[in-house]
Amino acid sequence: MDVTVSGYAVTWWVPVLWLGLVAAAIAYLTGVVAARALGAKVASFVGLTEVMFAVLWAWVLLGELPAVVQLLGGLFILAGVVLVKLDEQPSDRDGEHEPLEVEPIPDVDADRSAAVAGDRPTR
Repeated sequence: MDVTVSGYAVTWWVPVLWLGLVAAAIAYLTGVVAARALGAKVASFVGLTEVMFAVLWAWVLLGELPAVVQLLGGLFILAGVVLVKLDEQPSDRDGEHEPLEVEPIPDVDADRSAAVAGDRPTR
């Protein structure tokens, strides 16, 4: 069965493949990269802006004017993103954290090699 896409007749799986690649795979990959760049806290609030942009596009493309309460909700989301970004510590932004104190692990391989050789490990 053929479908028409931008004036061209193609098989049905071409638009399905296109949607799978663009709308799913590329969007997911760029979302993961952006979340790593922004940090978990900011990325979670930025993710809330998806609803805001959906309302904006509905307004621009379909003429659906948002209600006052929807506009206020969008402003609260934007304010939340700004406040979360301002609350970040400088070390959170740079991706640098304080080094952890780690105690050395005793050399287990030396004990094993001594046991294989027939020697008793000294402690």
